[in-house]
Amino acid sequence: MTMPRPSVPDVGVTREAAAAVDGALTLLVVGEIAVSTHDLAATGAIVLGRAPTCDVVIDEATVSRIHATLHLGPAMELEDAGSANGTRIRDAAAAPGIRLPLAVDEPFALGSVTLIVQRRATAARPRRVWSHGYFEGRLEDECARAARFGQAFALVHVAFERTPHTDVVRGAMTSVLRAADVFAVYGPGEYEVLLAATGRVEAEVLVTRIHAALVDRGARPQLGVAHYPGDGRGPDVLVGIARERVRGGKTGERREIVLRSDRMREIYEVLGRIAGGDISVLLLGETGVGKEIVAEAVHRLSPRAARPFLRLNCAALSETLLESELFGHEKGSFTGATFTKLGLLETAAGGTVVLDEIGELPMSAQVKLLRVLEERQVLRVGGLTPGTIDVRFVAATNRDLEAEIQRGAFREDLFYRLNGFSVSIPPLRERVTEIEPLARYFVAEFCRRNARYPEPEISAVALECLVRYRWPGNIRELRNLIERAVLLCTGDAITPHHLPLDTLEAASAPRGEPTAPIRGPRPTDAIAPVPASAPDERARITAALEHCGGNQTRAAIMLGISRRTLVKRLDAYGLVRPRKSRPDTSAPGDDDPEPG
Repeated sequence: MTMPRPSVPDVGVTREAAAAVDGALTLLVVGEIAVSTHDLAATGAIVLGRAPTCDVVIDEATVSRIHATLHLGPAMELEDAGSANGTRIRDAAAAPGIRLPLAVDEPFALGSVTLIVQRRATAARPRRVWSHGYFEGRLEDECARAARFGQAFALVHVAFERTPHTDVVRGAMTSVLRAADVFAVYGPGEYEVLLAATGRVEAEVLVTRIHAALVDRGARPQLGVAHYPGDGRGPDVLVGIARERVRGGKTGERREIVLRSDRMREIYEVLGRIAGGDISVLLLGETGVGKEIVAEAVHRLSPRAARPFLRLNCAALSETLLESELFGHEKGSFTGATFTKLGLLETAAGGTVVLDEIGELPMSAQVKLLRVLEERQVLRVGGLTPGTIDVRFVAATNRDLEAEIQRGAFREDLFYRLNGFSVSIPPLRERVTEIEPLARYFVAEFCRRNARYPEPEISAVALECLVRYRWPGNIRELRNLIERAVLLCTGDAITPHHLPLDTLEAASAPRGEPTAPIRGPRPTDAIAPVPASAPDERARITAALEHCGGNQTRAAIMLGISRRTLVKRLDAYGLVRPRKSRPDTSAPGDDDPEPG
């Protein structure tokens, strides 16, 4: 995943850059594998690269052996050494051999690795307060890195009974946090902190120090902490738990549930009755209808609400590593297994495991999962004795599993094990009464995240367009459309001018058509620009990529699937993955760079 980088003004050599002569600087390196800091000398040339002979060794695939040189002194400068994947500063590619001015706290990139020259924690300069958007990107990266290397970290949410001045909070954080930690504003009067690569005990010490530093400055803070992986493995879950604990709760923050249609009220009434047991639940519905929110409701209403809630995307798990990830492995069980690793199912002990996109699970993995469901035991790779697990399984899919069984793509016995109780979630076009409250909720959410007040209203004409639209991408499409409208709207009201053209055209389509059955990879139906005559998924994917100019992240959003799933399907159909043609203007999240 490419970490979003904050925008930095195009500046030349500044007094901050000249401060490098005092030697009170460190280099923060944020890579795919690890986060590290390195003290810098007052002057001299610092060679950056993957080779062991470099002054700062960055063992990342996209970093060349000799990648770049950081020149320290009265004028701090950065020079690319002819790297394979390039050096970027101020969103521009650096030409090899040309020195470019670099300021303190100004991020630059070597391949996919982000680096920042910062003042040491002992310096008097206040710590930088990042935006919530930047924090979200860092949190996603930290989750991915921790899952891959078995690390732990903590997330802290800070709120106040009476909001102190920003300088008070910044001063407290400056005195406590380390260089690799991330401090950001969550919303008015609320802050968030990422304690990178931090175990539970160390995190408790740091949280105690944060609280004491704030109290010493006259603030009255309320802190909530969520630990990875004990409290959860997803960014949204961790943020929700930390915020709920600020208010003295025990579980993750409750997501907005809009129940205006009779069918959804019936569903939640039934869920309330079956949540108390351990029966497996199978959630059926088109992509984007809110299956994950329903799964969270099952967990929250159950006696397991205080235990972990683990969501596994079956389509994103590599078939070769799936067994090791789900069941864990013993030390020495295969090449590279240098330590014993708990499987994901073991980490969710006592909680709920959501098997999202279960219809995408390979047949070989289905056999192993069936054994777990029947015996409630897991055997680590290389292990001799199986261990017992206590989890509840909730499966979700947008496929017609009975049709998949008929064509031999899904095991019938696994289907009956998962289908203890099935819930068919209707698409948004059949829940018209929920469109308006959902749209208003998303407006409020995006305004809060971007600290925008007052919130714009949704005009009557724009609301009519939303109500009449067919919503092939369901709630996920509505969420994306509202976010776009909020960003485009600079006035007091969202009008049709802020809605995409295809939505306006589709708004006049006749209603009351029968709902199409759930067949095949339904996420492809969410592609607005694809002609109706497109014969198969391969054509839809090709059309989406063409419409997005080869940007795989945007194409995946249009398809309603993850970028990783899109890449897997490109490989399956033999489609060539697009490459960036102009690296300096490509959007974040485009194709991954080639290893150096």
